[in-house]
Amino acid sequence: MEFLSAMDLPRWMALAVSATLVGLTKAGFEGGSLLAVPLMAAIFGARSSSGLLLGVLMTADLVAVWNYRREGSLTHLLKTLPWAVAGIVAGALTGKYIDDRLFRTLMAVFILSSAVLMAWRELRGGRFVMTGRWWAAAPLGLLAGFSSMVGNAAGPVMGLYLLSSGLPKTRIVGTSVWFFFLANLVKLPFHVFVWKSFSGGTLLADLAVAPFAIGATFLGVRLVRLIPEKPYRIFLICASVAGGLYLALR
Repeated sequence: MEFLSAMDLPRWMALAVSATLVGLTKAGFEGGSLLAVPLMAAIFGARSSSGLLLGVLMTADLVAVWNYRREGSLTHLLKTLPWAVAGIVAGALTGKYIDDRLFRTLMAVFILSSAVLMAWRELRGGRFVMTGRWWAAAPLGLLAGFSSMVGNAAGPVMGLYLLSSGLPKTRIVGTSVWFFFLANLVKLPFHVFVWKSFSGGTLLADLAVAPFAIGATFLGVRLVRLIPEKPYRIFLICASVAGGLYLALR
């Protein structure tokens, strides 16, 4: 296929590294996929990379959902997911009618905003004054859906909402896993039929690097309790800022 014929060694390496980062994110190492987004966008282009990365995300979703199948809060899913679907639709329509440069700028804005949000959470030690009521779930759900569709950068937004819920850590991770599994399913037809950024060629490329995503997810589930989270998150914040600035200035 045309897409596969254009894949050279640097592109395969970028896709494999991104798949590994996505797998670690799905296992509970927050922010890894945020670093994968600018890496993919810089090499494949902003819009094309979002569809290519979706297949990797969905592969890791399946493994993560299996590992956290008994976790998750249906109440919090029902409060945020309908709003996220509306945000996904808005993001799909917005992305269809803008050029790749503006798309890349939007992606950079979401990456940098998410990095700032992660840094703010670190400074506050994860403590927030927020409830799980609709007036909190609605705007955060909309923003999560829109930023997920345009920039695959909704993790920190959902993290902000879920950390304010008072749920234990495993329930937070489980709810996040289920949320993004369902949100990515909603995004798929828009990538196929509206943006045309997901095709048979991208599917085959994603399947080729699926072992990296699956292996990183299984490994991450076991390492999440052993590796210090704070140094890891600080590194990701700095790297995400650098990646976002690169996209914005490119």
